[in-house]
Order: sequence, then C-alpha cells, then structure tokens
Amino acid sequence: MLRFSEPLTPAAAEILRCCLEMSADLARDDALGDEWPLTYPLAARCFTAKLARDTLLDLLGKLPRPQLYAPTTYHELLMYECLEVEIACFNDGLLPGLFDTLKGLAEARDASYLHFLPGPPGQEGGAIDFHAFIDAYFWDTDFLLDPSTFERMDALAKQRLGYRADLFGALSGLTPHPAELALKRHGACETPAPDSSDVDANR
Repeated sequence: MLRFSEPLTPAAAEILRCCLEMSADLARDDALGDEWPLTYPLAARCFTAKLARDTLLDLLGKLPRPQLYAPTTYHELLMYECLEVEIACFNDGLLPGLFDTLKGLAEARDASYLHFLPGPPGQEGGAIDFHAFIDAYFWDTDFLLDPSTFERMDALAKQRLGYRADLFGALSGLTPHPAELALKRHGACETPAPDSSDVDANR
C-alpha cells in the first residue's frame, strides 16, 4: 500500500486505484499524444506521457501490497493531478457503476469527501469532493507553490515546509532522476541520495 497522512479506507483506495488506472491508460502515447501537456499541465512539466505511465503502473502495483511504500514529491504531484482530472470525470458520470461500488465500501470517515445521491438500485449516483479528499490523505501540497515564491523563501521558511530534496525539482519542472521515483519501503534504510552529477546527467 502507499503511505499517506492517514491510512486509505477501502473506498479511498478504490477511488485512487480508478484514477491512477484511467490516467495510466490515457498516458499511452497513442491515446493522448500532443494532448498530454494540455490534459495534465502540472505533471507534464516533469513527466513525459511515457514516464508518467510507467510511474503510474508502478504506483498501481504497490497499492494492493501489504507493505507500506512512501511516495516522493514527484509521485504526489502526479497523483494529485490524476485525482483532480479523473474525479471530475467521475462526478460527470463517466464511470457508470463506480458509486455503486463505493457505496458498498464506504465507512463513516469517507463522509467528508464522498457523497451519494439517490437512484435506482445499481444506478446510484454521487460526488467526490476532490479538495476534501486531498485534505484527508495528502501530507501537504507544497508541490503547488509558485517556484519564484519558493526561491524567495529563506532556509528557515523552507525548513518549516518540511522541505524535501526533490521539492525543488518538482517545482522547477525538472525531470525526476530514477532514484526520485523509487518507491521505498517506509521505515527501511534510506539509500544514499544520487550524486549531483548523476542527477544532472539524467535531467
């Protein structure tokens, strides 16, 4: 499973799975082509469609595992936009049967972002509050900061953000180094950060 600020409920995990799966399908070169940066403008600053698809498939592979994996800032940026794009589609009724599935999985703590509408059996509608979902599970959204604002911050202000080394790259639109996309087991020994020359060579 993936590590968030709160453990995903079964309904939240299903929402995330559907969003990542649909975005991975759309990120195929033959599916989006030149529309990738138009559909996913935030992620496209750092990810080509192919890199995004590979990363999304890796996230999907880790999601059902019992071990806990810690996403990096780059993962969070990509997941954030996938959730934003796909939840809007779900709310427009573009995935029939989703809310029927979610209704069978929902718990009390899903009520802050998951709302159901009456309808015939098996055809219930609903709505997912994207911002409430992000508030419930994401540690923060520092990756949405304007790069110039981040650059003007002093060291103490950056420290208060819980500054992570890959935040600068995500804000600056740099292609992630492979080490910055490695989903590490939470609590496992950290591997050394990539040498700066290696990072530059892969950007």
